[in-house]
Amino acid sequence: MGKKILSSAVFAILFLSFSFGWAAEETYPNRPINIILAMAPGGVLDTQAKIIGDRLAEVLGQPILRVHKPGGGGSLAASFAARAKPDGYTLFLATSPNIVLIPIVKQVDYVLEDFIPLGIYNKGVVYLGVKSDSKWKSVKDFVDDAKKRPGELKAGSFGKFTHSSFVIQVFNKLAGIKVPEVPYKSCSETVTALLGGHIDGDFCTSFMGQFDAGAVRILALADHERWENLPDVQTFKELGYPIALPLWYSFTVPQKTPKKVVDILANGMQEVFRRHGKEIKGELKRLEGQGIFFNMEQSIQEYKKDYETTVRVVKELGIEKQK
Repeated sequence: MGKKILSSAVFAILFLSFSFGWAAEETYPNRPINIILAMAPGGVLDTQAKIIGDRLAEVLGQPILRVHKPGGGGSLAASFAARAKPDGYTLFLATSPNIVLIPIVKQVDYVLEDFIPLGIYNKGVVYLGVKSDSKWKSVKDFVDDAKKRPGELKAGSFGKFTHSSFVIQVFNKLAGIKVPEVPYKSCSETVTALLGGHIDGDFCTSFMGQFDAGAVRILALADHERWENLPDVQTFKELGYPIALPLWYSFTVPQKTPKKVVDILANGMQEVFRRHGKEIKGELKRLEGQGIFFNMEQSIQEYKKDYETTVRVVKELGIEKQK
């Protein structure tokens, strides 16, 4: 009798231990979450990840740790994230350049569909900027001068096969001009080149500091509508050049992540913006972005539209996929 009671007790303890262990595994999240970043510490993506990640951690009750994997123009981090265990403990700060553009123009081991966006939270845009003391007061001035001096004016981009590179090429084609592209590694390098007189036009996403200081004049931006940050700056579209290639930013998870986990994270992102949307918008504005929130379904649609537009641009420009 005593042995039977003992055996029953042991069985009960083992059953409860197994049950509680299973329950603990099913509770998400129950440990820190990593977010993979395609840039080194201290950059814009790092700051964005902190702005959004710290608030998402507050909602989820677990810290979100930033893991930096720079290289390959963002493809190294994207490839790593696409192959990560789909358990919700590895997020990826995806951008249009690394999950939309790169798989279209380069041979990589991932595609857009490998990622589920949890909610787009920010938009970037390519501007055309010139020195404030230049003779070009408008896009028309720039185009007219470029037609008079084919090949003499130069335009800076933040790298070949980037959004800024494509905007330059499409602008050349639509305006019927020949302005050679000079690729740099970053927008900070392009604006330095612009102010130093090494290029004439700067097609980049970041030089608001120089604009605010009066050193740069912004002639147009490549988006579907004007920006609230710059309500007086016209779009290329308004000026007769339908060029719109906005850059989207979102936290993502690998495609096979369980729906229950995806829902927790996506709902968490919505809660972040419900609680802190106004503050986030102000912080992203200081980083030259436009704080905007799309839920998961809307984000999927925006990335699809971005993909379709980019594919069309690549075909129109006759660009072949790079190895």
